[in-house]
Amino acid sequence: MKRRFLFRTTLMAGAALAAATMLSGTSMAKDQGRFATFLSPKNPVVEYGAVPFMKRVEKDSKGDLSFKLYAGGSLLGGKNMVQGLRDGVADIGQIVFGYYPAEFPYASLIADMAIYGSYPPAISAAVTEFNFLHCKGCLEDYKRNGLVVLGSASTSTYELLGKEDVSKVESLKGMKVRAAGALWARWLNYVGAIPVSMPSSEMYESLSRGQVDVVMQPLGAMKSHSIWDIAHKATMLDLGTYRSWGIFSVSAKYWATLSVPEREILMKNAAIGLIDTSKGYMAKDEEVLKMAKEKHVELIQPSEGLRKSVTDFLKSDRATVIETAKTKYKIADPEPLMDTLIALIEKWEKKFAPIKDDNKAMSDMLWNEVLSKVDVKTLGN
Repeated sequence: MKRRFLFRTTLMAGAALAAATMLSGTSMAKDQGRFATFLSPKNPVVEYGAVPFMKRVEKDSKGDLSFKLYAGGSLLGGKNMVQGLRDGVADIGQIVFGYYPAEFPYASLIADMAIYGSYPPAISAAVTEFNFLHCKGCLEDYKRNGLVVLGSASTSTYELLGKEDVSKVESLKGMKVRAAGALWARWLNYVGAIPVSMPSSEMYESLSRGQVDVVMQPLGAMKSHSIWDIAHKATMLDLGTYRSWGIFSVSAKYWATLSVPEREILMKNAAIGLIDTSKGYMAKDEEVLKMAKEKHVELIQPSEGLRKSVTDFLKSDRATVIETAKTKYKIADPEPLMDTLIALIEKWEKKFAPIKDDNKAMSDMLWNEVLSKVDVKTLGN
């Protein structure tokens, strides 16, 4: 009888211990995180960036870090993303820094240099290295706004998409063009067009209603934004890329809850996601090229005069960029930063040239030479 009592007591104690262990494990597990984007699931920063990133992080953390995607502005929009991340409404989000020039002056300087470089993954790597290893002001801007930004990604080159042939300088005069940032707005003024500022989510409706005549976007936007349903002409001017945004911008509140190994998981997967996003933009462009005839998209080569307008503009615009950085962004000495960024773009274009068809090799190189050198324990502190 005594033995049976002892056995039953031991069994009950074991069950209680197992239950306590399970409860403890449950309480220690993190709640599902919230990943916010104002862009549609078809956009490359979501399709090639956010979604695969979340899957890899969940796998690498053995389920301890998981996220739910809130796309299309369902949780936060483009112009309240920073505040939402700072306040903990979302844990990770995608920020276009061009919407916040006052909050991110150094990112605004980067945006003003959008026509430098030609290979998107190399630009992604260059801007990411610049942010982490060469631009203390960049990191201070992020910290002040309650963010930890895990690098920058570059779009593919911007073209002129619309209903009309705008391959000549004269054809652009008086045209209302959706500009992707201040640099492009200055060029549009230079050629006599009218720059219009709006989120990319509003391009389709604005084009269909005639509120704008042309939009600046990568060719892939014909598909990802369904522009080819209402406009069929693409002037292939190669107007640089957008590279001043954080597609993996982490709320400082959420970052503070993560262990060092968990932070490293996010960083390693950001390295993959930055390269894959840029290559994703390029893949979207290729899809449109292959479907151009079927979708009645006319690919138009710009006139020499239009090409020359870009090169002539850039020669004079550097002085404007420097003056704007000093007076508007309050960056005392912007020229060394500009020269550093240009040199980094050239460096990474050379590094990636032999491996440009190997996403893993490029992301491994970005991790080994940049992100692995960042002290995640102190980052954001």
